[in-house]
Amino acid sequence: MKHKKLHRSKKHQSAIRLAFLYVASIFLYYWLFFFGGEFISTIRLYCQGNAIYQILNVTKSSSNPVKASTTSDSNATSTPLSNYEIPLVHHRIWRDDSIIRLDNNSNIPKNWGKAFRNCVNVHAKRNWTTYLWTDDGIRSFLMRQYPEFLPVYDSYMYDIQRVDAARYFILYHYGGVYTDLDIGCLGDRHYDDLIQSLNSSKAKGALFPLTNPMGFSNDVMFASKNHPFLGQLIDNLPKKNRWFGLPYLTVLYSTGPMFLSLSYSKLSSDERSQVLAMSPEIYSQSGTRYFNHLQGSTWWSIDAKFGQWMLRNWGFIACLAGFALFARRIINN
Repeated sequence: MKHKKLHRSKKHQSAIRLAFLYVASIFLYYWLFFFGGEFISTIRLYCQGNAIYQILNVTKSSSNPVKASTTSDSNATSTPLSNYEIPLVHHRIWRDDSIIRLDNNSNIPKNWGKAFRNCVNVHAKRNWTTYLWTDDGIRSFLMRQYPEFLPVYDSYMYDIQRVDAARYFILYHYGGVYTDLDIGCLGDRHYDDLIQSLNSSKAKGALFPLTNPMGFSNDVMFASKNHPFLGQLIDNLPKKNRWFGLPYLTVLYSTGPMFLSLSYSKLSSDERSQVLAMSPEIYSQSGTRYFNHLQGSTWWSIDAKFGQWMLRNWGFIACLAGFALFARRIINN
């Protein structure tokens, strides 16, 4: 009797294990179907480390301060404001102009509004212009200059994808510097230093910050007008406009930082020589950074944390996927 109960118990436990493995294999099949190619490319990028990047060396600028201006997107111009290869133009994006109007009813985080005004004041001591691009302004710009992209732009599932795509088009068309609104300016370290250092380097025209565990961030970008890498990015956007298994991964790989990073990884050596990387010391390290990173996010969610966990634990997931495939074969037999 005890022997029969023990046998049934073992059989029950075995059935539970097989059911779990079956469900896990279905999930992994689903995930690999939508994300498998990018997962392999991500592993390859991670394994390459920092060897594929040219790091910018920064020297202090001696630019003479000249008063700058602040304007909305409707008056944007592609004319450079100095002899710099990268125009002294700071592009920002928000859904409307409430941040300029100091509208207390706006749903923009208060620390973002304060940081925006601080950047304007910092730039006011130098020859810089700030452009705020609104939803209406971006649509008008695309309708005038890139109408063929509007169907892709309108098809995006998430607003952040439209914001991501817009920043690439704006920098390609006008040149300058783009930063997210959760990036603030520092009075004692100005972007002039980075532009001067970039102009004096062999690789001119584009600069992106390195992040952990791999690749570039797209919340800070420097580029000259019509830079070829930005041109490749906007050409690649329609090709990557699809579902990647999770909302976070869809944003990350269709328009976001991993879209940018994997596009860079596929460049030839000559093409990479025209793009420089911003070290963590310049981008985010306290005491030496040129950017004030603020709290707040307009698109972060639970699946974003899950997506980040998957990217950090890609080795474990790869082993689990192999085990699930093996278990699936045993079940089918």
